[in-house]
Amino acid sequence: MALSGIKVVEVSIWVAGPSCGVWLAENGADVIRVEPIEGDPVRGFAQWGIIPETDFNWLWEMWNRSKRGIALDLRQEEGRKVVHKLVTQADVFLANLRPHTLKRANLDYETLSQLNPRLIYAHITGYGPSGPGAAWPAFDDLAFWARGGIGSVLGEPGETYVNLRGSMGDHATGMNLLAGIALALYARERTGRGQRVDASLLGSGMWMNAQDIQAALSYNYELEKPSRKTATNPLFNTYQCKDGKWVVFDMPDSDRYWSGFCKALGKEDLEHDTRFDSFEKRMENSKKLLAIIEEIIAARNRDELEPLFQESGLVWGRVQTPMEVTQDPCAWDNGYIVEYEYSSRGKIKGLTCPVRLSQNPTRTPRSAPEFNQHTEEILREIGYSRDDIGKLKEKKVIP
Repeated sequence: MALSGIKVVEVSIWVAGPSCGVWLAENGADVIRVEPIEGDPVRGFAQWGIIPETDFNWLWEMWNRSKRGIALDLRQEEGRKVVHKLVTQADVFLANLRPHTLKRANLDYETLSQLNPRLIYAHITGYGPSGPGAAWPAFDDLAFWARGGIGSVLGEPGETYVNLRGSMGDHATGMNLLAGIALALYARERTGRGQRVDASLLGSGMWMNAQDIQAALSYNYELEKPSRKTATNPLFNTYQCKDGKWVVFDMPDSDRYWSGFCKALGKEDLEHDTRFDSFEKRMENSKKLLAIIEEIIAARNRDELEPLFQESGLVWGRVQTPMEVTQDPCAWDNGYIVEYEYSSRGKIKGLTCPVRLSQNPTRTPRSAPEFNQHTEEILREIGYSRDDIGKLKEKKVIP
């Protein structure tokens, strides 16, 4: 695998750091996940009502599979020493704790880079490592979505804010950090030196929202929210079918597709209607055309319309529910969903990292670690004796 032989020490909580760590693990790295001695907060999602109560914490599994797990009390000197020993043998240190928290635990870049000059120190913050936000607590709905401006530009005009769903910002930031780690590892091959890699939820949100922010930077201008109800190009819009399902048309160059579009809708007479027979006229009379298209599509189920759209070569897509995505042949045929063995449940299905290398396979996932599962195993690997481990337990440095 691409990262076989690479060792990663991950000191992170929640989602952004772990989502990066799982990519590293499934591309071959040995990722040692250092959990707080009281357990990662994600283990408590169900009791807080964030996910339904089940016998299987599927979010913990998704963000931590294929790793090994160790639980440490980093408030104690002995716990910090364990991480220091791990770091001396590591290629990457991955963290998403706040800078002052890492500094207090002697896990800051200056300290760890002295222990291991080849170390890649990869850090995720909420609002960046500098400035007033460096010390602020953050989640992706705050730093990535809200402060990054994404929530304000979505939805229909008049809607001031659209809430983030799931952990979109965490995943985007984890992928950005992964790219930084890959760059730093490549640079190390040439220079022999490690370095610090930073990514933030805010920075990722700004990059995702780049079209709107760049307009503001370039022209001191905020782009208007488009509305499906008043779209000037009706072939670049969304429509609801009879069965309540939605389709999206994405044909900005509508002249190219106009004939096939009319044929697919069974309205060939529209093609030469003088109100709509050019791009400019369709823009001018867009409200009338929108009403015609909406009426036609609302009279038929999506399954009836799909083959007609395909045969006519239209650029379109179905708006899928999560359940529909899990049954999408494109997802299965490209390996974006995989079935693998879970320790106590037999075969389960999970999302995989959607990047493929032609010469280097990814790892078939293995179950995420149970709390404290590999603590003694990892301690023995870095030289702790049975007596040493017993003393750490007595001091409650490890569970």
